[in-house]
Order: sequence, then structure tokens, then C-alpha cells
Amino acid sequence: MKIKSIIQNLGANFLTTILGLIGSIILARWLGPAQRGLFAAIILIPSLLQYVFNFGMYSAIIYFTAQNDSPKHKIWSNLICIGLIQSVLGFLFGWGLINFYLQKYASDSIIFSHFYLATFPVGLIGTYATFMLQGASCFRLTNILKCIVPMGYCLGIITLQLLNILTVEHLVYLQIFIQSCYLLCAVCLLYRYLLHRFSFTYDANLMRNMLTYGVKVWIGDISYLANARIDQFMIGAMLVSRDLGIYTIAVSIAGFTGILSRAVGTIILPTVAGKISVIEQKNEIVSFFQRYWIVSIIFHFGFAIAVWILLPIIYGNAYTESVAICQILVIGYFFINAKTVLAEGLQGMGFPEIISAVEVFGMCISLILSILLIKPYGILGVSIAITLAYLGQFIGLIIFSNKKGIPYLRLLCPSRKEILDDFRWLKSKINH
Repeated sequence: MKIKSIIQNLGANFLTTILGLIGSIILARWLGPAQRGLFAAIILIPSLLQYVFNFGMYSAIIYFTAQNDSPKHKIWSNLICIGLIQSVLGFLFGWGLINFYLQKYASDSIIFSHFYLATFPVGLIGTYATFMLQGASCFRLTNILKCIVPMGYCLGIITLQLLNILTVEHLVYLQIFIQSCYLLCAVCLLYRYLLHRFSFTYDANLMRNMLTYGVKVWIGDISYLANARIDQFMIGAMLVSRDLGIYTIAVSIAGFTGILSRAVGTIILPTVAGKISVIEQKNEIVSFFQRYWIVSIIFHFGFAIAVWILLPIIYGNAYTESVAICQILVIGYFFINAKTVLAEGLQGMGFPEIISAVEVFGMCISLILSILLIKPYGILGVSIAITLAYLGQFIGLIIFSNKKGIPYLRLLCPSRKEILDDFRWLKSKINH
């Protein structure tokens, strides 16, 4: 396991998450639950489009770039063509969906959301450049790029407050500016360290292979998106903006637990994809997951206790209702984070359809349970529905992994000797 790369990724994820939390805290305290919920509703649809219309390219980029002697100029040229098509489709679809979703809000909210659509193509191409660098194992560069948006967002919010112009409108403009800076930095680093020169070399056969792989993942991405955002979508549409504000804070805090899984997941996909034999790939997945699983249990348990103490202190009494919601979601995130690590490994083996099937299964659970529970129990019912959906996804992926020759007992129940070996390994790496 590439411990140095994982530690670097963990540090970058920790920094970006901390910056995100700082921004979340500032907005929550300075805007209040109602305005915070309104801003969440405004940016929701444009943010979703980047996942809905990416055609599974994120995973495809890493998979194909990580291959030996991959044609990187052809990959990038194909991504530019795909990105242009996605941008047109995203604008056409997003414009109408915004009008429908925000119809119960003031007309200014619809206008601001339309403005925010400008971040869709900008963020999409910038993300493509970042994933190419990740696929080429340029983890230091991807870690730098990860920090641009949350750092710029945090500094921007503070600046707006100091200038006494912290409003929903100016927050939208701030997001557009930051995403533009991110695109510029990502493309510059891509050419500086990977492509070196501009060369447009379209390859129809490579594009077909990328889309074939991507579409298999895309179904799962859309389902993942539904699992991750259907809760906020339904709360924004069926409840008041204050409820969305309370729930958004709970989600942002619970999402902090993803720093560990993202750090490991960033490394595991290109590492597994780079192995030659299937046996080596399976052993690599087991090695990554066992060590993650042990640390994750301790981490999530401690985090759930810390939330009960720290959330009211940090966010204020206006968000006391977020505590119970957040603790329920932490349980769900424990399972979904573990699923993320295992899913990245299976994608590295070339099984994206497995992840897609699991995501569709989870989407069905979350959709059905959210519809049943949102009316009688409000945001508490939605949090329970999402947690059960995440548990269902994890169990489903464990079953699929077992069928692919990765025994669930090796993943979830390492032997005493394996646990001791893992701790000795970790100790040696830390001392080293």
C-alpha cells in the first residue's frame, strides 16, 4: 500500500474538509437556517448536473489514463469533445428543471440558479483535467487542486462578510469566479506536468471504449447522485427552507467522515488497475480494505460522540435539531464510506457494472423509504431512510465481491494475526 500517497491524500482531504466546514459554519451563523436553506436550494440543480451528464467519464478517465502507455493526448482531446456535448445538454435540461424545482420560491432565486449554471461546463472540464492527473498518479498535483475551491470559497465568504455584502446573490457570483480559477489551474497543471504540448488528436475508437466503460459506471453515478441528493431534493420541494438548512448542516458535518475513504479510494483504483494478474488485484483490494475497515470503526464511533458535544457549540443553538440527524447519518456514512473504498478497488479490476447495480439498488431503497417517511417524520425520517439505503448498498457490494472471488470474511473479519500485522505495518510506516 502506498502509505506516503495515502497520508498526502488524507492531509489534503482533511484540509479541504476543514475549510468546507469553516465555510459551512460561517454561512450557517451569518445567514441563518432559512437563508442557508435557500442558498442550498438555488445551487442544488446546477450541482447535480455535473454528475448527471458526466456519462461516467470520471472513472473512465482514471481507468484509461492509468493503463501502461496510455494515449494521454487522445484521451484529453476526446474529453474536450465529450465535454462540449455535455455542456449543451446540461444547459438545456438544467434551465427547465430549475424553473420547475424553484417555482415555489421568489423569482430572484430562479435567476440566481440560472446564473449558477455557468459553473457546469467550467467545473466539468476542470474536473476532467484533475482526474487525468490522478490517473497518472500525480497525487501531489491533484491534492493541490482539491484545495482551490474550498480555500477560495472560505476566503471569499469572509471577504464578503467584511465588505458587508454577504448575500445569496454574491455567493453565486463567488462560486462562478472560484470555479473559473479552478479550471485555469487544472488545465495549466495538466499541460505542464502531463501533456507538455497542445495536440488535438481525436480517436473515435478510444472514445467508443471510454464511453462504453463510462456508461457502465454512469448508471451507478446517477443512482449514487440520487442516493446522495434525493434527501435534499425532497426536503427542498416538500418542506420549508428552514428544514433544508437544518438538514444541510447535518449532512455537511456527517460528510466529514469521508476524508479517510476518499484518501484511500483515490489511491486504490489506479493501484489495482495497474496490477497485471487478477490474483494481485484481489490481494491489493483485501490489503487496502482490511486496514481501512479497522481504522474506520474507531473513527466513526468517536466522531458520532464528538458531534453530540461539538455541533451546538460550533453552529449555535439555532442548529440544535441537527445533532440527532447528524448522528443517524454518521451511521449511514460508516457503511457508504466503506462501500466507496471497496467500489474503487472493483472498478480497478474492470467491474464498473457491479457498482452501478449496487447504486441502483440503494437508490430504490432511499426513494421508497424517503417518500414513506418524510411526511410523518420530516427530516428525521429522511435521515433514517438514507442510512438504511447506505447499509443496503454496502451489503449488496459485499455480496457481489464475494461472487467475484473476494471472500467477505477476509474483508470484514481479518484474523488476529492479520490485525497485528496491520498494526505493525502501520507503526513501521509512521516511524519510517
